Amino acid sequence: MGCVVEVRSPVDVAQLRARLGDADVVQFQEPLTEAGYRSVAALLGDHPLVLLRVYGFDGDLATLRFLRWFPHVRRFSVANLWHLTDLTPLNQLSAEAEFLDIGETRNHLDLAPVSQFRRLRRLRVVEHRRGLSELLYANPGLRELSLWRLAVDHVLPVMALPDLQALALTLGSLTNSDWLTQITTLRYLALRRVRKLSDLSSVTHLRALHWLWLETLTVGRLPDFGSNTQLTRAECLGMRHLRHPAALQGLAAAPQLRELLVAAPHLPVDALIPFVDHPTLERAGIVLGSQQRARDVDDLLRLPPPRSDTQFARDA
Repeated sequence: MGCVVEVRSPVDVAQLRARLGDADVVQFQEPLTEAGYRSVAALLGDHPLVLLRVYGFDGDLATLRFLRWFPHVRRFSVANLWHLTDLTPLNQLSAEAEFLDIGETRNHLDLAPVSQFRRLRRLRVVEHRRGLSELLYANPGLRELSLWRLAVDHVLPVMALPDLQALALTLGSLTNSDWLTQITTLRYLALRRVRKLSDLSSVTHLRALHWLWLETLTVGRLPDFGSNTQLTRAECLGMRHLRHPAALQGLAAAPQLRELLVAAPHLPVDALIPFVDHPTLERAGIVLGSQQRARDVDDLLRLPPPRSDTQFARDA
């Protein structure tokens, strides 16, 4: 992952220009001078893939008036811009905006003004639910969606995103796991600390799934992934309910699994036996709650550790 560049006034243009080559994010939490805004906007014009993020507790920034300097920005985040109350000023951004991050704020916001954007490819929303259905309907070309702290199947009973390839649900809840089967195009699915989700059988119907990330779920045993012929990487992290010797047997049935990460403190070593001599498994990282059990698993599998998330995503 590239670096995050923090900007303050006075803006050192030469230094910022040099750092933008490796940057993913340029951000500030205090207002800049007029000259500073001009400089940042001009440099971002040469780096359209860099995300502009504004955050913090400054009341003037929360008005978003500064966006008049950034009419060409296509990637923008207001995560943790605490006093933000109205998203209407986002209309100063380019109609070609492709990534918006409507993150944490003091109060829940109405997303209706964001529906003016019709070409979004990536969207992150934290807790804000009013107008969310309309926003998704206005952007059928979405490819990546991240939702935090939402009762997903209640807020969005119907999902009609024909091009969606990546979905991340964090915190919040999912009462009916069959909700996931509406999105058959998913290649990446992350389910992290999602309440009320204890049955993952619906995930086995996502035949395009390439990368599965499960974290801190109340799941005691994984279903049979034998039909998930594209599944290449699986992560099961903080899975305290995986305790049975057969808890991972269904995952071992994935015919093209190449990378496996497991962090389950109560899982017995025997649960990893189905992965011994797995025909495609190339890498594994297993944490079972004690150094002795970790050594036992290393002796059992004798595989190098998985690649980092960033490296795997880049190579995938």
